[in-house]
Amino acid sequence: MEKLKFIQIEKGKPEHYEMAKKLWLPFSREIDEHEGISETEEEILHDLSRRINIQGSRENMHFELALSDNKPIGIAMFAIDTGTVYGLLESGYGVITGFYISPAYRRMGYGKELFRHIEQTLKADGAPKIYLTPDGVTGKPFWNSLGFKNSGKFDPDDKKYIYIKDIS
Repeated sequence: MEKLKFIQIEKGKPEHYEMAKKLWLPFSREIDEHEGISETEEEILHDLSRRINIQGSRENMHFELALSDNKPIGIAMFAIDTGTVYGLLESGYGVITGFYISPAYRRMGYGKELFRHIEQTLKADGAPKIYLTPDGVTGKPFWNSLGFKNSGKFDPDDKKYIYIKDIS
């Protein structure tokens, strides 16, 4: 297994957009399939552009690519949550809002390595815990294996339960 390299996606860098696009399209389609919805490529790319364009608005907001041998194999969006989910959680938790490893690179340790990078980054940003709302098909088993637990709290936007983990 090649050690991953992480780069912050920057707006105004077309090469970053192209690398992100190659991962964001299959990521979005996989989630859509699991949730029984359908978005057009135009809608998915609009969402990607919107996410890239908010980069740099806060120091503790991250949208990163994971590269193996200079090839993008993963993408993740994570930050310190400043508002919390409708007051369900304390302010200051880390939140993972997007996480994807290309299927050809799954079950090889890359997802765990990307998560450890996220955990270290959010810890340095001051987060005591991390939360997310996992995909029910591929997400829940993966996040459970990393120590995330169902909090019993329901995110009304994502319509999923919130899973939380203390930062180690």
